[in-house]
Amino acid sequence: MEVPKASRYCCVSGRELLLGESFFSILLEENNVYLRRDFAAENWNGPPEKFIAWWKTIVQNSNDKKIKLAPNDVLLNLFSQIRTNSSQEDLLYVLSLLLIRRRLFRYDREEQNEYGQKKMFVYSIKENNSFEIPVAMPDLHRLEKIQNQLAEMLYD
Repeated sequence: MEVPKASRYCCVSGRELLLGESFFSILLEENNVYLRRDFAAENWNGPPEKFIAWWKTIVQNSNDKKIKLAPNDVLLNLFSQIRTNSSQEDLLYVLSLLLIRRRLFRYDREEQNEYGQKKMFVYSIKENNSFEIPVAMPDLHRLEKIQNQLAEMLYD
């Protein structure tokens, strides 16, 4: 799955997103094509009904030094550790999305059981294995905590 880059424009207002400004993005699938929509913070009302992922980020200068993410093996080891701890389903879900973005996992599908619980199925290219991940989208407050936790563990 190829995640499109940020457009730097709000899809609601058409306004250019400014350097240092926070904005929200969603990933959708329409007609077997993955689409990204970026929203200025003032136009964000939460994700739509049918989406694959959403996240909050900041417009950065393309000349800025890129943050270096931990090596792939570290990411995969962290995934294995978190997977064994069922109390951190939201962290596992967010990490799985990161692994999809890093192209270490491939998004396969999402299913919902008779109780309304959703599962995302991903395929690990390196491990030649599929995983069933509970869809546990955290609220904004918890998402910020997860992002900070992952940043502390994974970024230089």
